[in-house]
Formats: sequence, C-alpha cells, structure tokens
Amino acid sequence: MSKLRILTGPYRGREKTVTDKAVTIGRDAEAGIQILDRAASRFHCEVFPVGGMWFVKDLDSKNGTHVNDERLTDEELLRFGDVIKIGTTELVYESGNALSDEDSSSRISYSDDPEVLSNTLEFRVDELSDLTEPQEQHQAGDNAKGLRILYQVSRLLSDPASAGLHEARVLELLVQAMPAECALVFRREAGSGKLVPATVRTSAPHIQPVISRSIIKKTFTENKALHSADARDDERFEKHASITLKNIRSVVCVPLASGGTTRGVVYLSRGGIHQPFDQFDLELVSACAIQLGLAQHAEEERRRHRAMLDQMVTTMVRALENRAGLAGSGERCARAAIAVANALRLAPEAKERLRTAALLHHFPWLADDSPKSTDSGVLKRTEKAEELLGGIRDLDGILPLVRLANERLDGSGPLRLTEAELDIDARILAVAAAFERGQQADPGRDSAEVIEGLFADPGLDRQVVGMFQACHLDGSLYLA
Repeated sequence: MSKLRILTGPYRGREKTVTDKAVTIGRDAEAGIQILDRAASRFHCEVFPVGGMWFVKDLDSKNGTHVNDERLTDEELLRFGDVIKIGTTELVYESGNALSDEDSSSRISYSDDPEVLSNTLEFRVDELSDLTEPQEQHQAGDNAKGLRILYQVSRLLSDPASAGLHEARVLELLVQAMPAECALVFRREAGSGKLVPATVRTSAPHIQPVISRSIIKKTFTENKALHSADARDDERFEKHASITLKNIRSVVCVPLASGGTTRGVVYLSRGGIHQPFDQFDLELVSACAIQLGLAQHAEEERRRHRAMLDQMVTTMVRALENRAGLAGSGERCARAAIAVANALRLAPEAKERLRTAALLHHFPWLADDSPKSTDSGVLKRTEKAEELLGGIRDLDGILPLVRLANERLDGSGPLRLTEAELDIDARILAVAAAFERGQQADPGRDSAEVIEGLFADPGLDRQVVGMFQACHLDGSLYLA
C-alpha cells in the first residue's frame, strides 16, 4: 500500500491511502485531498494508478504542479519520497497506510442550532482549577484514567520522531482513550478568518461528525471551555431511563492557545451507548489542550530560533569567505549535503545539524589562514575554530560534526577515526566537503568528473558518493 501525506499548509499531517482509484488534489471540498492554498485550482492535479504503479498529472491548473521542484509537463511516475508541490503546499508519496481515517474531514456537517447552548456549561480556562468538587468524588478508576492519558499525551509531545504529527496523534489518543466518536482541531484560516478543521480523527471510517458552530464560536471568541449534553427533558422517559434510550449526545470544546493567544479549539463528541462527558472529562481535555498548545508554541519558537541561528551562521561564513576568496563555498557544500540527506530520508533534526555543519566545514581555514598542512596543524586550526565558536551555545551539538569533516573511512584523517566510528552524517559531510574542494581546485571541471574522482577515493563512502551522483543527475544537488 502507499499513501499521500501533506507536509505543509493548514492540513499538514493529514494522510490518505491510495488504493485502486485515482485521487484528485485541489482547493475544492470535493477533491479527494483538499488543500487550502491560494495558488491551487479547484481540481489541481490527479494521482492515478497504472499497472500497480502510481503517476501524477496536472489538470490544466493555472499555476502548475511540481514534483521534486520540477514542473510537470507530462505524466510523471511517482517513487516513494517524491514531493508534489502545489503553490506553497507540499505532499509526499510514501509507502504504508494512512495513520487514520483522513477522509473524515470531508464528511463533517454543521449544526447551527443556538438552543444547544442552553444545555451547555461554560468555564474560563483559568477558572477550571477553582471549580468546587462535586459531592461524589471521582472514582479511583477515573483518576487513574486521567493520569494515564496525560502521561501518554506527554510522551507523544516529547517524541521528536513524531514532530509535525503531534496534533494528529494526540487526537487519535483522545478518540481511543476518552473514548470519543470524533476529535477535531479547528483553527482560524489566515485568509478568510473562518475557523476550519485542521486535524480530524474519528473512531471509525463511517462516522460523520456533526459539529455545532455555536459551541465552536463561543469557545473561541470567549476563551471558554464548554461542556454540553444534548439531553432534553422528556416526560416519555422515566427518571432513570438508560442513556441508550435517551440517546444523549455530548460535546466537550476547549480553547487551544499557543504563545498566550487562542489559535483554535479542540472539539470532542460522544454519543450512542457511552455516558455523556462530565466535568472531569472537561478538565482532562482542557489539560491535554494546554499541553498541546505549549508544545506547538515551543516548536514555533524552536523553528524561529533555528532560522535566526542559520541566518547568523550564514552571514558570518559569507563575510569570511569573501575575505578568503571562497565566496559561496559553505552554502554549496550545505546544498549538496542536504540533497543527499533528503534522498536518504534522514530525520529533520539530522538534516538541520548536517546543514549547519556543512556551512562551517571549512571554518577552521577561514578563521586561521596560516599555512598548516600537517594533521597536527589541521587539529590546531580546528581547536582554534572551536574556541571561537564555543561561545555560541546552540552550536554545541554541531562542532563535533564539523571536526569530522576531514575524517576518512580508511583511518587516514587527522583524528585517525575508522569506518566503524563514523556515522552517516559524518560520511555525508566528508563527501560533500571533498566534492566542494574538488570544484574549488578546478572551477572549470565538470561536476560529473569531480564525482567520478570521488569514487576512486578509498577514504569516502562509495554508497554516499553514489547518492551524490544520483542527486547530480536529477539536479537536486544544486537546488537552493
């Protein structure tokens, strides 16, 4: 099986399994995969099967469809890892099944009945801790359940491997553990200002969520956690009639804040044979939403800080390169290293670390231009460079990799490290640095010839060099 996963945009993280039918991608709600991108046409492109393989074609869209940054001019065969780009939205073609029922967002229907608020309890989020306990204390089982859910949410949010999927996985957990028929996150759309579903999870594929716009709007605008049970007084039912007979439908809706600002809401619905949500559930979902908001804010701050660090390092390297007559060397090395890292599908954290290390691969020579060609001289240069960069705390995890830029699999590098001591990051960096040095030594030499020369070097990983060659052939080695 294979699937399409949205990498960027309002529906980031949403997945769809592709089976035996063509799937359209576009802005229209009727598209197989809906994306909210201004550059997207209503039905922008189509992914379709032929003989067990999957192809993508543009549907005469206004702005075109790109695969791996190349504009489609005809039908294109998709390989695992290929990225389809529409405007600023990217989707990746991967193996496996979608994580959950991603079609559920297209089956959402809305209820605008304002009377639902008459059966709704509301609390400001900052007032939840002041609520008086009911006379009947929560059973130990409820408390244990709450602790278990909070623990599992914390584990999900702290897992770097699930970065970008935190929201979807938290909703999946809530659907299973609360339990709930559906769990959704609504966020304000930048263009229209409307609250739109960003992530949707349902307990079964056939479930069609019915969403109360009144509850969502009130939760968002007034920053209040709401708990509603759609239980009308009805004399036809006895006082102790079962929940099943009454068919009570219950909703919990809580604000989702990030950085002190309400960005959306978390909405859970339950019905059928289940007991309605109670105050305990309201507080539990509110606590989960607080954790999710904090995690999202931390991730936004991390990305912002990372961008600032990258800009600072790039500016510093450019200034030193201009003085040394090596303009663009660090960025070329970084581009090449990231192209190979993308082809090998390294984790985002590994790619960030590798990019910065590649930018700084020649920093020891930029910081000290005295002639020292011996291994001891290289080590002294490196130590001096580490002293200069050591004051930048965020580079602590980068400098050890920079030190390995000249190490070789045959143990002939300055530190005499061998193949078993060099991980994939170090091997990629070594090949990228060697490729850049080869181009510097003879600027007029064809890149393909430089790469052929790398194959003959016993100190470089031949598989990594082979990946460099593949990236050279498809052009990704030179993409900004």
